[in-house]
Amino acid sequence: MKPPRVRPTRPAGLEPPDPPTRDPAWHPGRTARASAGSISIEAVLVIPAFVLFLVLIIAIGRVAMVREDLGAAAVNGTRIASLTTGSAAAETAAREAVTAQLAREGTTCLTLDIGVDTTALDRPPGEPGTVTTTIGCDVPLADLLVPGLPGHWVIRASYSTPIDTYTNR
Repeated sequence: MKPPRVRPTRPAGLEPPDPPTRDPAWHPGRTARASAGSISIEAVLVIPAFVLFLVLIIAIGRVAMVREDLGAAAVNGTRIASLTTGSAAAETAAREAVTAQLAREGTTCLTLDIGVDTTALDRPPGEPGTVTTTIGCDVPLADLLVPGLPGHWVIRASYSTPIDTYTNR
């Protein structure tokens, strides 16, 4: 007969760890059902924030595009005014050039203010002077429906150019 088999004992502190315990309510099919509502809660929180972020990008882009369009129109209006003889004709030509350029670019303004300073064109030849065009535009933002965003944003652009001192004006 064989002697009984004796298992060796381990020194104190080297016992194997206890097996991991499981939640008694857990079973393999329960995980999908337990987290099913969290996706809809995440969507309710994340989607409006993402849409608000996109609309704010659109508003910033609209303001930046109008600012660029106004700057280009002010340069064009000032150039046209500085090449025209007579201050009244220069002012009219500058206003028409600014309005035409903004219409060509598709710039929408609630109110459009165009100011052209052509008083230097009335001076006699030999005196230096400048022609300045200033444009103000109220950019509509109310259609974006963002809480806290103003209904319109006022943007101004101005440009000055010297006139030729020795030409007939």
